[in-house]
Amino acid sequence: MKTKIISFCLLLFLITSLTEAQEWEFVGLDSLVILQLKIDGDIIYSGTLSRNNDLNAGLYFSKDQGNNWVQIDSSLGDGSIWTLEKNFDNTIYIIKCPCQSFLADSLYKTTNNGQSWLFVNNISTNPIQWLGISPFNPNKMYAIDVLGLGGGRYFNTLFKSTNRGNSWESIGSFPGSSHGSEIKFAFDLTDSTNLYVVVDDNWSSLYLFKSTDEGNNWFYVSSPPFLPREIYTDYFIPDRIYLTPYPYISNNGGLSWYEANSGLTDTSYYLSFYQDKTNGLLFILKSDGLYFSRNDSIFWSKIEGSENLPLIMGSNGFPNYNENLKNIYIDNLINKIYVGTARGIFRKDFVTSILNEENSFPNDIRLEQNYPNPFNPKTVIRFHLPFISIVSLKIYDLLGREITILIDNEETHSGTNEVELDASKFVSGIYFYTLFSNNKILNKKMMLIK
Repeated sequence: MKTKIISFCLLLFLITSLTEAQEWEFVGLDSLVILQLKIDGDIIYSGTLSRNNDLNAGLYFSKDQGNNWVQIDSSLGDGSIWTLEKNFDNTIYIIKCPCQSFLADSLYKTTNNGQSWLFVNNISTNPIQWLGISPFNPNKMYAIDVLGLGGGRYFNTLFKSTNRGNSWESIGSFPGSSHGSEIKFAFDLTDSTNLYVVVDDNWSSLYLFKSTDEGNNWFYVSSPPFLPREIYTDYFIPDRIYLTPYPYISNNGGLSWYEANSGLTDTSYYLSFYQDKTNGLLFILKSDGLYFSRNDSIFWSKIEGSENLPLIMGSNGFPNYNENLKNIYIDNLINKIYVGTARGIFRKDFVTSILNEENSFPNDIRLEQNYPNPFNPKTVIRFHLPFISIVSLKIYDLLGREITILIDNEETHSGTNEVELDASKFVSGIYFYTLFSNNKILNKKMMLIK
């Protein structure tokens, strides 16, 4: 009898696992680790890393949604693809490294989908670690080189091109020491003139700098809470900055930060970050699954079945990836979400399995935009609670200083709550109101005009 019970439980486990795996459709490249994804309808580009000393690693192309694949950078030899960018004129840029341990090497470009490649050697005599194309102007490009990868020493320089990479100039005068400095870069996705960089001065001091003139001049903002693997901004929320891997968020352009890890597991490894510019959803890929959250109220929920994807490599369970993974993509035209894993690409219905799930966004705390906004001198702040909660509601100025407290750690009833702010004694300008409740922090910006 005991044997029958064990056999039945094993069968039930196998059936359950198979059902969950079938929710994710395999797309291809199961012999490779997927580092980069670019998708345009039926066309898929994938930058890969090999699990066997980079054999067959490179840039792969499919023109039929993954049914057939061809490597289009074979002429460059085998090597990992750590950066993949595609410009509006169909020029493809890759940073290719013929080894798994380094994060920077040679930058190449092709204008004929890989039939021929041109080595880009007009930026720096050093290896290129990162390349980015402005989301507002495809003629403007930025790159970061690196000197001295050995022994953990990094010496980074930021470069800019205004003519689609035909010529480059070094920009920025950032702190550094004889032991090195490391730069992380981000475009401001709500303002074409704004840029951000985080600079690490040999692991001793951290600096966040901002430029409001596309990198010609920089000013110091703050010291971030840690050296990020990546820095991002938001497509919809001005002054919103994300630092990964933990993650941390700023709602005032980096003046202050708060940890936004509610719903994430502490024991799993961070892999990559993605935001959908159509609906504002955020995604974090960790070694135990793919998580998503709304951007207005940060709480991470795991997408069903993603914990069964082959997200890690190596017998010790460590992902063995390095930074700058871009292996998540949402194709809103066909409502699919794609995930690159340690064994190929998988996809899943996006609208039906995430947006329309009854429990995708459980009853949660919501903070609404104040009304009216701009205002003078009074405005109403409205928020929603799913249950009775201890709440604080505070007002901050543009420098992150606390101006006043509207609710001070008080038990507040569930449902819709309203608080009126009288700013008669405030000076004109931008302010932030922050709601603290149930280990969550929600922020919004408002403007006082007198």
